[in-house]
Amino acid sequence: MSLKNTLLISFVFGVCFTAYSQQDPLYSQYMFNQSLINPAYTGVNDVLNISLFSRNQWVGLNGAPKTNTLNASASIINNKVGVGMLVARDTYGVNKNTEYQMMYSYKIDLLNGKSISFGLQTGYIDYRYDYSALSLEQADQALDMVDAQITKINFGAGLYFKTNQFYLGASVPRMLDTETQSINGTSTVYRRHFYVSSGYVFDQLISIKFKPSVLIKIVEGQPISIDMNASFLLLESLWVGATIRNFNAVGINSQFELNDMFRFGYSFEYPLNSVGNNTFGTHELMFSVDLEVFKNNAIGRRYF
Repeated sequence: MSLKNTLLISFVFGVCFTAYSQQDPLYSQYMFNQSLINPAYTGVNDVLNISLFSRNQWVGLNGAPKTNTLNASASIINNKVGVGMLVARDTYGVNKNTEYQMMYSYKIDLLNGKSISFGLQTGYIDYRYDYSALSLEQADQALDMVDAQITKINFGAGLYFKTNQFYLGASVPRMLDTETQSINGTSTVYRRHFYVSSGYVFDQLISIKFKPSVLIKIVEGQPISIDMNASFLLLESLWVGATIRNFNAVGINSQFELNDMFRFGYSFEYPLNSVGNNTFGTHELMFSVDLEVFKNNAIGRRYF
């Protein structure tokens, strides 16, 4: 058995067959699009937004996660209602999952540019297991799962409060645990995730804005995950920043704003644990466009 096959099998057993179960897809640039984790963000910026994300995690490690995501959201009905959709393709090890979500939000405008939004989402995830990706010297009956393909419906909800300089969000994008049957009995494929996110923009510096952000993820039976990011906006066009995740991965991020409509982002992460010895890091690309399509839509400067 080759080294890559050994790493792949270790990865599969470490991710898929332990009590930790499946994780939600990771995103490095969550602070620029909360729709990835919170349906209440849908339509909050009073525009039609279309965003694409492509993330290759632990490049060089066979079977490592790859995630491609399309997210679109719009503000309608006098910018009170947000509607959106998300399609994500997530592969890792023998898993090839495709997620489809529809999102709805209702926004209440408060004084001085403040607002609070309530969001719901529903959809389903198609789980597929391709055991032909494994190269084993002999067959293992433990891998003969009854469900090589299963489809599960799920529901989510969230809250999102924002001002021109601050945001605070809380969400459970998938409320239901997902279980599957194998010859070994019932196993939990997915456990619901709780998210709390926040960020603030300091604009007292000349031609520079500073935005610290934090994302806290809570999953039953797992350690709390904390992402901390510090980004600077230079000359109102270029974001540059750094991230630390759980004190075992570090990264850098950048985003170029061609104007208030178009944004291009890139991030790089490197694990500080033993995985780093076998990988060229994690790379994530992002493209986003804001459009004025519906009545009362208005493109403007935004930092979240």
